[in-house]
Amino acid sequence: MKTKNNPPAVGSYGIDWNNVDLNDSFESSRNLIENLTFGDLLLEIGCNIRDINTTTVTAQFEHDLQSRVREAREIFKANLGNIVSHAQKDRNNP
Repeated sequence: MKTKNNPPAVGSYGIDWNNVDLNDSFESSRNLIENLTFGDLLLEIGCNIRDINTTTVTAQFEHDLQSRVREAREIFKANLGNIVSHAQKDRNNP
């Protein structure tokens, strides 16, 4: 389960985001940061903003963007050891 300081243990695609298998082509090809589409933004605006204007829409965009960046950082930190080990192995075994 996702908490403020921990990425979800098992999330989308059945991946353990705390221990991504970088040797698995499917898991290693997943996005580190979640996409933010216009559709996503419009849904968030429709649900969260009472007075829609350039200031409130910009604030919602920044909130959504920072939320995705924060989650990507959590996933990165949880997998930093895996990433370093995998990169070192690749460097030593071209």
